[in-house]
Amino acid sequence: MDNTNGFMPQVTVVPDSNERTYIRRKYSRAALVILLNMAIFNILGKGAIVVICALLGGGFGSDALARGTAIIMDHEIAATLLSIIPPILSETAAILLGIKLFGLDLKKLASNRENYSGSTVAKLIVLCLSLQFAAGILAAIIQMILQSFGLRSAVPDISATTSFGANIIMSFYACLLGPVLEELLYRGVLLQSMRKYNERFAIFLSALIFGLMHQNYQQFILGFLLGIPLAIVTIKYNSIIPSIFTHIFVNTSQMLMLYAMQYFAPSFYSAAQDGTDVELASLSGSEMPLIFLIVAARIGFFIAGGIIGIVSLVKGGNMTRPTPAGKARALPVLVRSLPWWIVFILYIYLSFIDPFIM
Repeated sequence: MDNTNGFMPQVTVVPDSNERTYIRRKYSRAALVILLNMAIFNILGKGAIVVICALLGGGFGSDALARGTAIIMDHEIAATLLSIIPPILSETAAILLGIKLFGLDLKKLASNRENYSGSTVAKLIVLCLSLQFAAGILAAIIQMILQSFGLRSAVPDISATTSFGANIIMSFYACLLGPVLEELLYRGVLLQSMRKYNERFAIFLSALIFGLMHQNYQQFILGFLLGIPLAIVTIKYNSIIPSIFTHIFVNTSQMLMLYAMQYFAPSFYSAAQDGTDVELASLSGSEMPLIFLIVAARIGFFIAGGIIGIVSLVKGGNMTRPTPAGKARALPVLVRSLPWWIVFILYIYLSFIDPFIM
């Protein structure tokens, strides 16, 4: 719009029909990025695994698929590759589509190293480790409630295998490649494409989808809680580097803890995996120090992260408060986007229904 008089055009609080249509199209494009990620991962990825199992087992019958699955599981490197290739392909394709649809410059977002310091990343890491501990407690409480009703949710198995090569491949994906791709997709494409009108709404939505992406309630809780501070810091410093480093650190610490428990506290690890009670008296002498060390470290991070979170809330920040016009251009417009309804319905099913019937 021409601004020859030096005045900015007046923005109405409620968008007119033309502007609503324009914004809805932008939001729908973001939903299409997420739908592509879901389709490749759940349809093409899982479908390819079924076909491979059928070829190895000699058919698509249940017995043949079981034989094919057993053959794959006997080759741990192949099984690990089949588990990580679908998310790599789906997230890469979604990132490329998002860049194309929105013209995003993720290189600039990844190269900006101004305004934040190492202490910024360190505080974010401590806060996220604190939230990780809180999410674990909340997930355990929900699990106990569900088990009292005879319900149990399937979760991905990321435990170490007997194959050194398979462990290296899984660790590389979980601790490096996966976090980078997820940050580029959720704090990069999704957050940046949604933040124009209402940053707080974009933060909440990107965190919600990041949690739902894991497709089980345990990791949903963790993903949602972590997604909020990761998105806040990304917007505050206009850089994705702090969230990438934090995501890598959190995932790496989790993998190291799981591997340490599996190898050095096997009875406690097995009980935790099965959701059964374990008597402290039954633990071996070598297991007790490790368990207490892990618990003490997690409690320490929980307390430190809580302090950082409280201080951050008190001090506030430079986050833009949503204006009435911004609020009118966020949720009221998003709920009229059919692709987003499809995203939410599919993710609700995949995250909170499908894991209980598999």
